[in-house]
Amino acid sequence: MPETLPLPCTGRYATEEELTESLSRKGTALPGSGLYPRDGTETVTAIESAISEVTIPEQHLNVVVGAGMSAVSGAVRFGLATTGNERGNPAPLAHARELYEQSTRVFDNLRSIGVARTTFDSGDATSVGRVVAKNPGVIFAETVANTPGMPVLDVMELLERTRTHASDKDRPIAVLDNTLPLSTGIDFNSMLTPDDRVLIVESPTKSAMHNGGLLGAVYSKNEELMDGFRKFKATEGLVTSTQADQEILEALEATIPGFHSRNRALFESTGRIAVALADAQAELGRSTDFTVDFPLLPNHDNYDYADEHLVNGVSPVVFMACTNFEEGSARNLYRRISKHPRILELINDGQIYGGQSFGFKEASLLYSHDANYVRIAGGYDVDQDALADAIYEAAADA
Repeated sequence: MPETLPLPCTGRYATEEELTESLSRKGTALPGSGLYPRDGTETVTAIESAISEVTIPEQHLNVVVGAGMSAVSGAVRFGLATTGNERGNPAPLAHARELYEQSTRVFDNLRSIGVARTTFDSGDATSVGRVVAKNPGVIFAETVANTPGMPVLDVMELLERTRTHASDKDRPIAVLDNTLPLSTGIDFNSMLTPDDRVLIVESPTKSAMHNGGLLGAVYSKNEELMDGFRKFKATEGLVTSTQADQEILEALEATIPGFHSRNRALFESTGRIAVALADAQAELGRSTDFTVDFPLLPNHDNYDYADEHLVNGVSPVVFMACTNFEEGSARNLYRRISKHPRILELINDGQIYGGQSFGFKEASLLYSHDANYVRIAGGYDVDQDALADAIYEAAADA
């Protein structure tokens, strides 16, 4: 019978010396030489090196996982396990109130298995200070929240508070989701020190992979944390697919060179849309069926911080929050916007479409089944004037 089974991807060694040399690399940032894929491969090392060009520029300070949510859930669970072991007791979790829906579900699941948790307002520096003082095991927040209110975390306040924590031994681990601004908007390489107990998580699925495949990234300047998370990744199976790794690497080789320029164009496009929506909301007055809250609009609570610290851009998405809380309101608002003649023209022209995710050359529209909003993502290769004007007309024509 002819051989039709897949070829094994595990290493095979003829001598004890070769096997021992490969075993010595297990759990390190070095490639595992094919010992077993979950322990690292040369291709995974190359992927981490590629990602490091837009995060922290050292491969061993970056770990890639299977998806953005794998980075979020894995880093938080690693942090809870680490601080729990250090303290000799289960460590509580403190997380921001406004979070991406999937992250909220992760933390709901942790609570259901006994993890104590508390919440805080990530857009309020005083609240951030108070939560550090409570000494949780892990503090989780999005640097710019992927929610209609879009609170912006005062990262410098968080770092200062954790650096001056009363007990070095009991310092919490901060896990910060930087998926919206990415390193284009917030450069953690210039902010973190090797002593900071901070893990940054991102979803390279968007700009880095151009939505061509799933990928998650965790990075930090703290070598002890990164060494620990690398081993945790292997134990928990938070790995990329061996068969997909070469495709991931090839995608990154194509996308990384233009990473920041595309992101800046995305941020500019989305900012123009946010201004158009704010103007439309003002035009509608009390009859408006939506509100918009974007960090670079002067009426946002965190405008001053965002305007000073996120000079290269804030977010590739903006939200239209429904003022009507009845079931189906988000779909009705989406229908009103997407069926407007100016928007239909742009759909036919390939400038905007209805669909999930962001980071594309076109803009996109999406309404939520689970929450009361429509999300609009800018595009990096669109007619920004035409797009903003059309969205203004569609939004103002209630």
